[in-house]
Amino acid sequence: SRARVEGTPRRPARFAMTETEDDATEAAYQKALRALQTTISGKTRAAPKGPADLSWEDQFERLRLYLDRLGMTEDVDALRAIHVAGTKGKGSTCAFAEHIMRECGVKTGLYTSPHLVDVRERFRIDGKPVSKKTFTREFWWLFNACRSKCADLGGPPAYFRFLTLLGFRIFAQEKVECAILEVGLGGRLDATNLVRSPTVCGVTSLGLDHVEVLGDTLAKIAAEKAGIFKPRVPAFTSPQIAEAMEALQKRADELGVVLQTAPPLRSYARGASSPDSADEIELGLAGAHQKQNAALAVRLVREWAFRERPKWGPAAESLLAAGELPETFRSGLAKTEWWGRAQVVPDPESESDEENADADATEGGSDDAKTSGSAKDASGSASASLVWYLDGAHTEESMAQCAEWFCDATTEGRKESSLDAAATAATQTGDDAEEGPSPAERDGSANAAASPASPASPATPLTPEPPPPVRVLLFNCMEERDPRTLLAPLAKTLRDRRAPLTHPALFAPAESSSKGLKPDTAASEDLAWQNKMVRVWDDLARKHPGASLLSVAPPDGGEPGGGGGADGPRDAPGDSVPEPEPETSASSARAAAGVAAAAVPSLRQAVEKIRSVASEQRRLKTGRRVHVLVAGSLYLVGDMLRVLGRA
Repeated sequence: SRARVEGTPRRPARFAMTETEDDATEAAYQKALRALQTTISGKTRAAPKGPADLSWEDQFERLRLYLDRLGMTEDVDALRAIHVAGTKGKGSTCAFAEHIMRECGVKTGLYTSPHLVDVRERFRIDGKPVSKKTFTREFWWLFNACRSKCADLGGPPAYFRFLTLLGFRIFAQEKVECAILEVGLGGRLDATNLVRSPTVCGVTSLGLDHVEVLGDTLAKIAAEKAGIFKPRVPAFTSPQIAEAMEALQKRADELGVVLQTAPPLRSYARGASSPDSADEIELGLAGAHQKQNAALAVRLVREWAFRERPKWGPAAESLLAAGELPETFRSGLAKTEWWGRAQVVPDPESESDEENADADATEGGSDDAKTSGSAKDASGSASASLVWYLDGAHTEESMAQCAEWFCDATTEGRKESSLDAAATAATQTGDDAEEGPSPAERDGSANAAASPASPASPATPLTPEPPPPVRVLLFNCMEERDPRTLLAPLAKTLRDRRAPLTHPALFAPAESSSKGLKPDTAASEDLAWQNKMVRVWDDLARKHPGASLLSVAPPDGGEPGGGGGADGPRDAPGDSVPEPEPETSASSARAAAGVAAAAVPSLRQAVEKIRSVASEQRRLKTGRRVHVLVAGSLYLVGDMLRVLGRA
């Protein structure tokens, strides 16, 4: 999986929802979306309840009435489901499981939330979002049935509950063999928990999130997640801290459920005794934390096959019992793609610019120009002068993982280049080993191999280390979240990994929200929330010297701390961090004034500012790539996919 961390991953087609539209026209689909919009109330579960409002518990129980009246209870009970709850990683775990299933020849239905670009992403049949034709047909069946048969219940239920019922309807009509269901929020009272007899249940890593609804301790949150456990249905969990594990186990014991921790991925690897043996198993999703999600997915699929007895099940079980991962499982893990999670997207405009430059150089440019275009970087991935790193991380733990991924991805090329140089020097020194060590080598000189006076002097130049990248943050989070909680892990990781931001962080509103299906691309006149995040980042950059190379003036007028200093981290020998290049965007004024961040009225304006930075680097021929981390909200990431032409 590492090959996809540094540069372009296996390049997916756009959110290509390939389909033959016979009966369902675009107009009919849009009409269905307008009707779906009427189910969005704008209320949150944590909002104060009026005298006529039902409790969360009552709303969940009412959904069973919907199933009965709509004649869907039997269909839902018949689903051979894998049900997954958790705080982080549940979507990735479901994606891994779904890809393994498809490699085994199982017809799958995958239900996840939220969607990034198109609501049909929530309903995937054999890995593809349902067609507009299917969505429109099943939508109107359910919408009209709710109005006619459940009028006294208020007609169609609220947005997420309605979509969950729609997912059940689609999976039943498509006759999927395995339904993989990602919990939306919590577990106990989530609409997906209408499934009374899943084949197997899973819980991914737990953390503090949605505390206003689920509880303010890990134990309370774990108890809500464990609400998906059912009698006589086995359950598996990723490793948890003691407080969370105790709460999960307590609920399992109450129901007589056998709860097990999924074995680590390395237990299935060839040469499993090595601590790094899990690296031998290729994963399609980047990030060290994905090993844990993949391990849970493998165990869930194994249990599903053991209980459902597909034709391929016995052979797979024999291999797994012997500690060997079947090739279909390996292939499924390697092919897994999950949009908006550790996703790397080269900027299409910068790619076009470089292709034009390459063409000009080929037609008659200098030799230098011919080699300065879109070359291969150290990882072997096609390079681009501007690369977007998209991750919908929106919890404290997932932001920490996202930060580690971004730092690793944007420093790996330089590390490998240095290693290549060292290896070349070592090899060339070894060629002359018979002649004995030079005086410098006997004295322990680190530069002996490269010394012009040394007999081991290289015949060819060493691979030069690429110039340091320009790192930028583009961030937004929902207002019910604490931006400091999300940004602090990023600041700490940038500091600790010596991968600082070298351009002011940009905070821009997302175009999409929970309030509607249609993105709002207009510039925002109210930037109060973005300005609050700017102040938070300025403060964090000051408190974590090295997170940003921009000089951040402390409020008391003391010495700036953003670039290091007496209390800042010391650079390792040979690993000094260069001073930032002058930037040409409007945010440079804030940087000059000692501010590490800026609020921008719209996402598209932020994108243009960043593109101007990349354009300036190309004009100056610095060779510096611009790496942009986009994080904090799946809405923001989905909007970026749309802006980048991946929608």
